[in-house]
Amino acid sequence: MAATVQIRKVTGNKSGPTSTNISSGSLQFGTSDEATSPSSIPVPSSGSNYSYYVSLQLNATVAADNSITNIKFYTDGTNSLGTGVDGIVSVASDYASAVGTAGSSGSLLNTTSYPSLAGLDNDGATSPLFAFSSGCKLSVSGSIAATTGCFGDWVVAQLNVESTAGAGNSAEETLTFEFDES
Repeated sequence: MAATVQIRKVTGNKSGPTSTNISSGSLQFGTSDEATSPSSIPVPSSGSNYSYYVSLQLNATVAADNSITNIKFYTDGTNSLGTGVDGIVSVASDYASAVGTAGSSGSLLNTTSYPSLAGLDNDGATSPLFAFSSGCKLSVSGSIAATTGCFGDWVVAQLNVESTAGAGNSAEETLTFEFDES
């Protein structure tokens, strides 16, 4: 029987986080650490404002016959968010609570704010979100045997809104997870 896998957005304090299934919904970035409808990211008069970073992890609710391996994450490769809006992404081995000034700006995603960031070469660095496409996928460590539960490292992403951005909502983007199941 085929596995059923959810994409979970985790928010809140590390000691008691909230895990929300966003598989059939949308992932919203904002300046609060909420599962849905976080505060909008204001366009600054100068410099940049950041979203609170979002932490995503896969969760098997129906077990694979044998295992799920080879986890990948990617976008369509084209930033359609609008002028002055961009994103970064990394992988992490553990969850960290999103931090920042609610309603204003999140803290920049780096190893200071998110200590377990691994980056592409275990250097803790982030990469441009739209650098990952179907032809160049972000590898996510981890797997799960024929059982249920959360698995794989965390995919952590953040949006950056510069002073050149226009007011209003950005266009929607599609973010994709894929994996091998046996």
